[in-house]
Amino acid sequence: ADSFLAQSARNLPSTLLAWHYRSRYEALISFSNAAFYGGELYTIPDRQLALRDSGETRIKTPEEAAALVPQILSRPISFIHCESMPYENRRNAGEAASIAQIVRTLLSSETKLSIGIAAFSEAQQGEIEGALDSLAEADPAFASLLEAEYVREEDDQFCGLFVKNLENIQGDERDIILMSVCYGRDVNGRILMNFGPINQRGGEKRLNVIFSRARQHMVLLSSLRHSDITNDYNDGANALKNFLHYAESLSRGDVALARQVLDGLNPLKRAALSLEQTSAALAKQIATALKALGWDADTQIGQSRFRCDVAGRSQRATQHQVGLLIDITG
Repeated sequence: ADSFLAQSARNLPSTLLAWHYRSRYEALISFSNAAFYGGELYTIPDRQLALRDSGETRIKTPEEAAALVPQILSRPISFIHCESMPYENRRNAGEAASIAQIVRTLLSSETKLSIGIAAFSEAQQGEIEGALDSLAEADPAFASLLEAEYVREEDDQFCGLFVKNLENIQGDERDIILMSVCYGRDVNGRILMNFGPINQRGGEKRLNVIFSRARQHMVLLSSLRHSDITNDYNDGANALKNFLHYAESLSRGDVALARQVLDGLNPLKRAALSLEQTSAALAKQIATALKALGWDADTQIGQSRFRCDVAGRSQRATQHQVGLLIDITG
């Protein structure tokens, strides 16, 4: 075995800790649940209605990224396509500078949300740290905010800003996670399918860790689109390709396509999740009664084995206001 955990998994009994509490929104854990946990995690259905048809988010300069903060805070996952930001010498300076701009706006906005920055390589981690330092040198007000954030504590626990790569981010979590994919086209427009540790054995497990660090918002800055990745015979590259597809679809409000990506990851498990429950008929009756009273109502809300049978909201409300669970086993 290549690790103590692998050896233990083969020889010791195991129990899945199925309930997932970290993510405020199901979208933040749904990909990992489908791709790495066989759909076995139980997640809490979202009160917030999914955004639909919100369009693509693209930037050509790092300065444009700062204006995206309100949008970032309005949805669980934001996919920002970084155009004209080449990958050179194992680094993407444009993505790093864009992240620095977003951090400055977040800290200036005094959201009080904790921030973590995840890079897909050690080289890009250093590039991001340099971009933050450069912006701080040019902006004393930001420098003061950044210094305070680096040492921030709550209840005697460190919760400040960190910059880490996928090799050492295990165990960390923050309200907002900013991710730099880094890899992309070089100055000549070529894309090499060399994704460092991601291409190595167990690369998909490293991605699972980095994909599941956010409590409230995940921001993915990428010069790559999913269709650019062609070596999907590699487990790590294939996981990255599917995640980019999922994140981009969800970010632009194409909920149906995002679910299609998840269904393709584990089709048998996903099909089992979509089977109607024995309470379905009663749930539909309750939903119909709520609609007759002037409410909007939906049934079977959720992305995991745990579903809310009926969720109701007043008309034009942007989130569910009441949830009903049905138990007909007695």
